[in-house]
Amino acid sequence: METTEDLAPGSRRRTKVFALVAIVVVAGYAVTRPSGDSSFWATGAPVTVPEAGRLTELSADEFEGVLVGLRGTPVIVNIWASWCAPCRTETPLLERTWLAHNSEVVILGVASKDVAENSLSFMDEFDVSYPNVFDSSGEIRARLGLRGFPTTYVFGADGTLRTTIVGGLTEQRLAAVLEDLRA
Repeated sequence: METTEDLAPGSRRRTKVFALVAIVVVAGYAVTRPSGDSSFWATGAPVTVPEAGRLTELSADEFEGVLVGLRGTPVIVNIWASWCAPCRTETPLLERTWLAHNSEVVILGVASKDVAENSLSFMDEFDVSYPNVFDSSGEIRARLGLRGFPTTYVFGADGTLRTTIVGGLTEQRLAAVLEDLRA
């Protein structure tokens, strides 16, 4: 017959496993949850959006100028790198969204922490036609407060940062973002 003393080691092990799983879940949520952080506000003189389908190097000030110039239109900024596995998954989704909704929203990619040639090859591989900029200095990602690759920043038409999504986008999450921007 089992006694409570016999069950205690198994119970303790299950408790430890449960606690570890809970910590991993909470940490994962903290990293990937949408953020209501609206502390970033683009300033400066308006700059024209780079040509779609190209990779244009911009300084952080020029990038902010692009966002200023786009006020009046919602903007989805996606920070990516060619070596980033989740970026490979979400790029076709972003491309389809751009093709279907470019009259409603601007998708602006930012290749960062990458080699320009690798970024261009990545864009060719996925037939990326939305505008992209190259952040060779890392200043753009620093100003936005990048926490991991990929990260997507969603700006309302008024220029306010509405949400930040750390980690890969899903079709459902992007559909929710588009719905929110229409509201």
